[in-house]
Amino acid sequence: MRGDRTMLDALLPAAEAFQKAVDIGQPASDALRAAATAAATAAKATANIVAKTGRSSYLGERALGNIDPGAEAVAVWLGALRASQ
Repeated sequence: MRGDRTMLDALLPAAEAFQKAVDIGQPASDALRAAATAAATAAKATANIVAKTGRSSYLGERALGNIDPGAEAVAVWLGALRASQ
């Protein structure tokens, strides 16, 4: 669920950005760029979320200030996919 400080916090905004770009007729490369940008932005925002589920939940507030690893992974692989275009 969004806001739980998991990879979904990056994956959902990326999917929404991709869909929005496709819906307005942008080429796939532009849609992928939008998804990668949204994922990176959202991943950074997880540093300010206390984890409710996932492995980071074991750390509680100690994880604050650090980007969720799953969200960062989403941002990295989408960025790599975009760079390969």
